Amino acid sequence: MTVFLTVFSGVMTFVLGQLVIKLLVDPVHDFRKTVADIALALIEYANVYANPGVAGSEIEKKVSEELRRLSSRLNAQMYLIPYYRITAKIFGLPSRERVVDAASNLIGLSNGVFRSASDLALVNVERADKIRDILGIFVPESERIKPRE
Repeated sequence: MTVFLTVFSGVMTFVLGQLVIKLLVDPVHDFRKTVADIALALIEYANVYANPGVAGSEIEKKVSEELRRLSSRLNAQMYLIPYYRITAKIFGLPSRERVVDAASNLIGLSNGVFRSASDLALVNVERADKIRDILGIFVPESERIKPRE
């Protein structure tokens, strides 16, 4: 009987551990990977969104689609995390409202890479800074673009 209880408790511990990993840890890990992908895109495409209309229509279209895809993925992955409000506090994730704000700014950034009648360069840089601040992506103050006064 003791052997059976030992084996049973070992199996139950394994099953519960796997449930926690698959239902909680993996979605949080995927969310953080998306944040890392956003950090990469903000650096990789800074020359495009900071100079809208200069890179050429093919590159602008590619960048726009990538930023829009990242926005969609960020928003979707938030919904895969169970009890997001509680889980966000435990794992140090941004609040639901801030994630939606970051996703919205990514969409705005994706729309702002094309040539426009208005000057979107400064607006785009401000959007990128806001996204970084919301998602906790560190950029030294000395490397941030400051608006002219």
